[in-house]
Amino acid sequence: MRSLPTSVSEVGWEWSAEEAGGRLEYILPGVSGPLMVLGSGVVGLDGVTGEELWSYRMPQTSSARAGVTPDHESVLLTLSEGAVDTTVVLDSGTGRVLAEHEDGTGEIFQRTVELTSDAAIVASKEPGSPVETFSLMEGERLWSFEPPERGAGVVVEKVLSFEDTVVLIMAYNDGGLRDDSVDTSEQGMLVIGLDATTGEPRWELEQGFTDTVRRVADHELAPNGRALLLQVGSGNQRHEFLIDPVTGEEIEGEAYRVQERDPVGLLDDGYVETSIDDDESTVDYWYTSFTGEEVAHFEVPERPGEGDDIGRGLLLEEGVLRLDPLTDPDLERGPVGVEFARWEGSETPVHLDADLTVNEEIRAVPEGAVDSPYLPVATLMPGAVVVTEKDPGFWGVVGVV
Repeated sequence: MRSLPTSVSEVGWEWSAEEAGGRLEYILPGVSGPLMVLGSGVVGLDGVTGEELWSYRMPQTSSARAGVTPDHESVLLTLSEGAVDTTVVLDSGTGRVLAEHEDGTGEIFQRTVELTSDAAIVASKEPGSPVETFSLMEGERLWSFEPPERGAGVVVEKVLSFEDTVVLIMAYNDGGLRDDSVDTSEQGMLVIGLDATTGEPRWELEQGFTDTVRRVADHELAPNGRALLLQVGSGNQRHEFLIDPVTGEEIEGEAYRVQERDPVGLLDDGYVETSIDDDESTVDYWYTSFTGEEVAHFEVPERPGEGDDIGRGLLLEEGVLRLDPLTDPDLERGPVGVEFARWEGSETPVHLDADLTVNEEIRAVPEGAVDSPYLPVATLMPGAVVVTEKDPGFWGVVGVV
């Protein structure tokens, strides 16, 4: 099993969706490395070397969907061929078929919103609809959870799954919301933690508020599932909770406490914020514990196009990785630089070149046409940080290790 890299120092490998004969839709984590989800199936890579370990493809299919279990050991792959929906469960390390489902059971798995270690979770956005789980191996229903009655009906907005816990983030209102109304509506956030094996409730968190528009809780889960941040409402009706998602207990402290800074992400024991100093052309990063103690701080030069468009950075255990894809001063797509700055700040940041020029050729814009630059994205995977384009396509991919 490959672990997540805590730092990076070199470009380790390159991979091409075009050469693999498929359109890259998205990338998921497997036990050995990234799983490249194509329109026709999945290709499993070794995260450190980029070697293709296995492939499961149905060339006549162009609408494959995939998900991985929280332990990254199994892949649920659904494929549609004509009127037949087929679902297979694969070992993410070898590609070995563990189970296969067709017809009615395959259609059920098409509605999967999340996975536990051994089940698919099915839910809909219809008020009051139950949440159900189905065995990945046998396909039978394991358990069903009926949301409690509130207002005009509780809607399951998001399902989270990690270790042996399932968290349902739900919303409800009094039914008084209208498109042309300025009246406030009584609303609520309802979050319930369930035992992933039995579906039995473990804890519940509820917060009522009023607003003129429908609000759904924003959420952020720390990398290893040790902290869950929930934010709902607006203005003086804004509420924030920082909890242990396994027990539902409140975690002492808070996150993103400095308004002048922009959030980057949660860590298991704190959070990271950033701020741009345009006068000095620098960017600061702060790693702060939930109780407010500064763990680390460093300053790096400002990138062309610094801000939300090119991302605030990817958090690794030992520092922050930032992509530098735009030219100065015209802010056009150029060579994709990779910068890694360590928390201790004792070393000069590592600078690498993620060669994605092949993607510029694939996405060639006719001369004279007006087009905005397309932007790459970095994703933390077992064995490597994977850099490719944000949108689906026949892209090249680079692994930074």
